[in-house]
Amino acid sequence: MKYAARMFSLVICVVMVATMFSFAPGVFAAESGEEPAEYQISVIPSAGGTVSVDPETVTEETAAKGVKVIVTPDKGYGVSSIKINGEAPDTTVSGPVSSGSSFVWTIYPQEDTNVQAVFHKSNGYVFVMLDAGHYGNVNRSPVLKSYYESQMTWKLQNYLKQELEEYTNVVVDTTRSSQSKDLGVYERGTASKGYDLFLSLHSNATSSKSTDYPLIITQKGNTKDALAVMLGQTIESVMDTKQDYQIWQRLNKDNKTEYYGVLRGSKSVGTKGMILEHSFHTNLTAAKWLSSNSNLKKMAEAEAAAIAVYYGLSKEGSSTIPLKKPSLRIYNTDYRTLTLKWGKSVGAQGYVIYRSRTKNGTYKRVKTVKSGSTLKFINRKLTCGTTYYYKIRAYRKFEGTTRYSNDSAVKAMKVRPAKPSVGIRSGKRKITVKWKKVTGATGYVVYRAKKKNGKYKKIRTLKRSARSYTNTGIKKGKRYYYKVRAYRKVKGKRIYSEYSRTINRKAK
Repeated sequence: MKYAARMFSLVICVVMVATMFSFAPGVFAAESGEEPAEYQISVIPSAGGTVSVDPETVTEETAAKGVKVIVTPDKGYGVSSIKINGEAPDTTVSGPVSSGSSFVWTIYPQEDTNVQAVFHKSNGYVFVMLDAGHYGNVNRSPVLKSYYESQMTWKLQNYLKQELEEYTNVVVDTTRSSQSKDLGVYERGTASKGYDLFLSLHSNATSSKSTDYPLIITQKGNTKDALAVMLGQTIESVMDTKQDYQIWQRLNKDNKTEYYGVLRGSKSVGTKGMILEHSFHTNLTAAKWLSSNSNLKKMAEAEAAAIAVYYGLSKEGSSTIPLKKPSLRIYNTDYRTLTLKWGKSVGAQGYVIYRSRTKNGTYKRVKTVKSGSTLKFINRKLTCGTTYYYKIRAYRKFEGTTRYSNDSAVKAMKVRPAKPSVGIRSGKRKITVKWKKVTGATGYVVYRAKKKNGKYKKIRTLKRSARSYTNTGIKKGKRYYYKVRAYRKVKGKRIYSEYSRTINRKAK
């Protein structure tokens, strides 16, 4: 009986152990024909970048090691978030961890999993969509048989894209990838969805062979748009057209919708859109100019610079935007004043003027001119006899940041009395030289020569009250030449004005 009891107990234990292991995952699974569960990891495409997962398939056993998710935003985009099966991830996601231009996450899936990155446009980036106006061989010039508008616009588009991409923080795309590929005008406009600017490139045509001006066609209400003005001025300047640029808009009969499909399309997706007509290919001079690749490259460089100025873009390694540096000139006004004038910098919102007592010294800001159309500044309360050095730069504000052009060349001027304004009359064997009062003058000096370009000798020094000098005892019928300059005494030293203009008379 004891033996039988022991055998029964042993059988019960074997059965219990076997039963226990039969429920342990993976222990006798191979013997039972069951495989560990597999999870598929897939990616949901999203605009603005790419997502990859490694590995794409895991089992219950390998899932614990994690799946690497690599998210690489396109240029101009950043990563807002990642979604797992359509929802924000929980603590099973680590990161993001920056890895060069990519972001890396690790996930630990417990089921089939979809991964989607959510991208956003990065602050400070500008997105430009370029549109070559036509495809194939379209719009032949009637005055230059070798010219086709479609060929010109395709070249210009590619040159402009290349030039724009020289700048940082700009993304440039084109509506078509091939010159032979057609696309509807409205669709070309809507291709700019999510972009900041849409530019359709063209040359114009008319029945007149003499018409020669750039035309910028804008969306409704944008005829005074600053960028449109800058581009019009740029094309006019580079092509040296015979007539001034114009800015138009054209609407349908409802007076609401854009007549041109590309502008209607771009407006429908919220993108600033323009058509750039590069003068008229019915004008022989313009058609020849637009047929030159070097000219088109020059145009692309200038248009890219105008766009960069408008959006505050600079090139790699540069802190300035491509505003044209002003050309500075200085004039002596009076004994304590200098007048500065400069050339207009297209696109400038203002100018900053700097001054120093030495050419290579420290330049301090003396004036910020808060208007791009103001081209003059009078610097007062200066010290007579002192030389001042000036430079100027243009500026434009973009997204709250002030961006500058390069500095102008340094110009210098000594402060001195203004040069006298003179007149002359002759009498019997005498000539009288007259002048107007010079502010701050201590006195005047009169000089005479027998030839206009001869040697001038000082003939008289007069006090500040003097307004004329009569030269007597001269030879009848002889011509004499005169000039005058004022002076001011500063600490015992005479500071002279420039010489007046030369005047002459023949003695009676």
